[in-house]
Amino acid sequence: MQGLGSSLSVIRGKASYIPDLPSALLSRQRLIDALLGKKQRLRVLCAPAGFGKTVLLSEFLQQVPPSEHVVWLSLAGQPLALPQLISRVTTELGLARGRVADGQALLQFFETCGEPIWLVLDDYPNEAPAELSSWIMQLLALQSSKVQLLVSCRQRPDWNLSRLLLRGELLELDASQLALSRDEFELLVCLLAPQTSASAREELWQQTAGWCAGVRLLLSGQMKGGKADGSGLPWLRDYLEHELLSRLGEGEREILYRLAHFPKISAELCDQLWEEQGGGLLFKRLLQCQSFLLPVDRQGVWYRMLPAVAHALQDRLSAPELSRLRLRSCRVLSAAGYFDEAIEQALCAEQPEVAANYMESLGLDWLFTDQHLRQLLSWREQLPPQLLESTPRLICLCARALLFSWRLEESEACIARLGGFLPQAESLRNTRLLANWQALQGTLEGMRGNAEVAREHCQAALSHLPARDWHASLLCYSTLARIAMATGQSVQAHQLLLEAVELARRQGCLVSEVLVNTDRIRLLILRGDLSQAEALLQENVALVEDGNRRHSLLLGRLLFLQGELHLLRGGLDECESALQAGFPHALDSFDPLILHGYLVQSELDSCRGEYDQALVHLHEAERRMHCGKAESSCYKSAIDLQSMRILARQGCWEQLPPIAQSLEAYLQGPEPCLPPLHMPSLPQRNQLLLALAEYETGSHEQAEQRLRALHEQCKRRQFGVLMSEVQLALAKIGFGSGRSESHGLELQARQQVINIGCYSLLQGWTDGGAEAAPQPKLSASFSAGAPLIAGGQADLTLRELSVLKLLAEGLSNQEIGNTLFISVNTVKTHTKKINAKLGVKRRTQAINRAKALGILL
Repeated sequence: MQGLGSSLSVIRGKASYIPDLPSALLSRQRLIDALLGKKQRLRVLCAPAGFGKTVLLSEFLQQVPPSEHVVWLSLAGQPLALPQLISRVTTELGLARGRVADGQALLQFFETCGEPIWLVLDDYPNEAPAELSSWIMQLLALQSSKVQLLVSCRQRPDWNLSRLLLRGELLELDASQLALSRDEFELLVCLLAPQTSASAREELWQQTAGWCAGVRLLLSGQMKGGKADGSGLPWLRDYLEHELLSRLGEGEREILYRLAHFPKISAELCDQLWEEQGGGLLFKRLLQCQSFLLPVDRQGVWYRMLPAVAHALQDRLSAPELSRLRLRSCRVLSAAGYFDEAIEQALCAEQPEVAANYMESLGLDWLFTDQHLRQLLSWREQLPPQLLESTPRLICLCARALLFSWRLEESEACIARLGGFLPQAESLRNTRLLANWQALQGTLEGMRGNAEVAREHCQAALSHLPARDWHASLLCYSTLARIAMATGQSVQAHQLLLEAVELARRQGCLVSEVLVNTDRIRLLILRGDLSQAEALLQENVALVEDGNRRHSLLLGRLLFLQGELHLLRGGLDECESALQAGFPHALDSFDPLILHGYLVQSELDSCRGEYDQALVHLHEAERRMHCGKAESSCYKSAIDLQSMRILARQGCWEQLPPIAQSLEAYLQGPEPCLPPLHMPSLPQRNQLLLALAEYETGSHEQAEQRLRALHEQCKRRQFGVLMSEVQLALAKIGFGSGRSESHGLELQARQQVINIGCYSLLQGWTDGGAEAAPQPKLSASFSAGAPLIAGGQADLTLRELSVLKLLAEGLSNQEIGNTLFISVNTVKTHTKKINAKLGVKRRTQAINRAKALGILL
């Protein structure tokens, strides 16, 4: 142990060398907090180059107390022998006096040292000597040592990390955790290039996925008019040359250049493509050394290269070599059953006939996973019409995609092409093709609002479709169910949807099952069965999240429905969270029902009195429909209805009648048509707004007659939520007319609202901004700015009101939590607030007090 002492008197305090922080530093407190948490013996930051590992460690160590010593070793990814490491550590500690101690002596010193030491191994090599790895494991096994080891690396060290994890002595952060979050990304862009446009930011985010170095380098080029001019790309290529390619062998580099042209890749596919070169083994080595290959599935089988890196490497192959690669990959991918990837490669190789041939093999439910809907629509732009219309199967696939995208004129032309294959020589084939045509034509007619023609086609198709064409049968069931919802036949709609979901389950098609269930959830909401709707929604979210595929389209739709449920219950913040989670999924999948998300977001803004923002979201919804080439009949009336709701909340009643009457004339004119099938209660909601506008503009009797007729219609159709709204509106008119029975009518309406859990209806229509206009004296429940309960100490929020109602039903805290989807602790918090506001101490007192105040009946 020559040259080593057992006392820390030789240590001069914190090390003089810690890398300087960059001038444009984006501090990431969430990661600092993770490192500052429980004092693990080992903290490992493992990610590719440029994820901010060194900067993070440097920023973290700035917070270490001055009395604690820091030993920072920059290893630059180069192999290091154990004696070299020992020499550098002892020198940094000031313990070596002209000679180098051995590893065991240093271990003994660390074990007896009584003060904390931070040992940093920055850019630890991918291939370290076994002797060095063994010594580090001995260091981590010391029982009484106060050494904290921090390691940044690009390949997971070959240490016994599982043992440390079991002992609670390991913290590991990988690329997914070290990547910038979207908020951090936005802050960094504002810091470096604040003039960057929204579209350029979105493109940069998609390219980099939070890769710190990629963002900085691509923004380093000259920005012109808020749009990157590409001059950052040479910097990125230079960075990759030094930080990635120089550390790879020749075989690994050659494989990497080829992988840059694939949308996704696996070890098995590499083996088939480059069997002689050992492609699978080379791919695994690239994974180990963190070559910007990101997993795209939970099993860790499929990967994709980070888009920014792929783009920077795509110039490494010559045109003939790239063409040969694409054609070979087509054959391998199609043989393995990966037809969409094979189609992409064929199109890139300018082989449209090959691409069309592969499209024949795509399943119809394939459309609704990953980004396949967007992908197919893109292929239609690249392939000549004669190829797309060359077989009935291709026509059916394209027609479904166009129908699903609300591009009705194009789908009509596409469906008409099936007539070119009729009649078939064989009777059975002729009947089958005709039935498939009727399924598509019936769906088209339903979406255009032609109920009778749609029913006729769909029912005829169902009676002739063979079992193997179950996708077409499912389309018919779904169309018939939506027509039934829109025409007030909710029992029939319920039965049709049950038949559809059973069919999807028997075929083992999760995508179709969840799509049908979104209609079932909408029907439950329409009827006012909000608790059942919530339960079914949560069941389907679990199904989708447990699946092996990316189900962006399904998740987007489910999250928008979740947002609507929160809004109906008065949970504005929860609604916003659900919507913001849903928008990326809907945008990713190119789903036209992103309209639903924008409508709910606009209503949410309106509830908060943010009317300008509500209109912004309506305009964005319309823009999305235009960009997606959706037919106006699928969305315009829904946007008009929401714009009227915004006007109503502002008290601009005189502007409503022309819009409402125009919409009424469209729906109930000489040739009546259904509303958009995704908004079955739109005509009735239009009637409600028109009645309220009539009342507020002086036509009291006409308004009341309209509302009473509407109430009967909603009751007959089982539109539970809307019926409650109409009841509240009738109570409002009664108060305005000074009728004595109005108070009882209001209490009855309020109790109905509480029974279905639609507490947002109690916030009413008018807002404080409309108080300047002459208004009749109304109950407090009809002023959006007023408390729900007037008088005494009660000023219950919507959530507290729902808890109170369930308390009165005798439910336990756990049962209330399960019903409202909140924790038991949250229920207890609400209960305490209810007691305080009602001036009581116990549950029974709260219930009695609420009944005395008229809060509960």
